[in-house]
Amino acid sequence: MMMKRAIIIVKGKVQKVRYRSKVKEIADELGVVGEVENLEDGSVRIFAEGEEEVLDAFIGKLRIKNRLIDVKDISVSFEDATGEFSAFKKLISGTMYEVAERLDEAANILERLTGVVITGNEKIIGTIETGNEKIIGTIERGNEILGEKIDAGREENREGFAMLGEKIDAGGVENKQGFKMLGEKIDGIKRGYIRNVRKGRYNNRDIEGCEGGYGGNNECTGIFEGAISRNIGVKGEIRSAE
Repeated sequence: MMMKRAIIIVKGKVQKVRYRSKVKEIADELGVVGEVENLEDGSVRIFAEGEEEVLDAFIGKLRIKNRLIDVKDISVSFEDATGEFSAFKKLISGTMYEVAERLDEAANILERLTGVVITGNEKIIGTIETGNEKIIGTIERGNEILGEKIDAGREENREGFAMLGEKIDAGGVENKQGFKMLGEKIDGIKRGYIRNVRKGRYNNRDIEGCEGGYGGNNECTGIFEGAISRNIGVKGEIRSAE
């Protein structure tokens, strides 16, 4: 394929922002040879030689826009390649003057970057402080809610234990009443048994000295129990007496 030379003029914010270095990186990547230099009007001129397709790709990558570089316009003209270039070079004119300008521009860029970093740090610190306040507030509120629930649970426990105590007391009273009624029924059964004995239905010898009834007398209790176990039909009489 035929080799061509492209003469390219790039305008915009393209000086003192490392644009020429970027152009050289692109040329080396694609295998383009030539040179790039700054012009006095603030633009950049590029001589590039290579195959037509390669030059088209090279030109397409020259329109760079980032925080420092801002390409506004690119003009291109073509002619036959001369073969004078063996590599791609970045030309520097007025070396010391350009170095001084670059140092000043670097200082300006560093100052702007420092301001950006300080502003960014302030924003980050503010965000962290705000986040910490929110976290602390959430924890404190959570502790308050937990304390309220614990207090409510204690109150419920006190009420529950009070109700349980009342039920236990009520059950004790009911038990006392039940045992009293049971004693009364047993005494009634014993008295009925004595009456039946007096009528001749059971053996008088079984109840001698116990005419007064059950009455909590342990000796009479044994006599009554023995008499009941020896006389047929006593269980039925007891059930009837209840």
